[in-house]
Amino acid sequence: MEELQKEHGVRGYGPPHLNLRQPFRWRFSQEALKRGVEGILRGHDPFRVKLGDWRTFNSGVVYLRAYGGSAFDRLHRALEPLAPPEAEIEGPSYIPHFTLALGLDPEEAEALAKKLPPPPIGSFTVKEVALVQDVDDGELVELARFPLGLPKNE
Repeated sequence: MEELQKEHGVRGYGPPHLNLRQPFRWRFSQEALKRGVEGILRGHDPFRVKLGDWRTFNSGVVYLRAYGGSAFDRLHRALEPLAPPEAEIEGPSYIPHFTLALGLDPEEAEALAKKLPPPPIGSFTVKEVALVQDVDDGELVELARFPLGLPKNE
């Protein structure tokens, strides 16, 4: 995705990534957030993500559709109660995706999505989850990394 971004002179929000949930504001300590996320992730197994086609949101975003199936859905639902999202696009209407480009006009986004090649792989396994923080309008800093598949009582 980074090569495609360079080739087409576009950028996403931070490095290419799959959000398990929408961004949110946290009003407690970072340590409390890390413990909360770790507790929620405990017992969730690694899962496959299937990559789909290139699409657009009306806001001028070009994205690669991702399908995580019931394992992704369970994890997404488990993380939702952590804090209210900054935008109301959680729940059943949330679309798992990788953002390629932001800030294009809708016609530009549609044209770009139509000419992009299919992804070089069809799927991959998510084995760990990173907790990141936006520190400067699009710069994401990793706060913690959590492996999936740890027993619930470890």
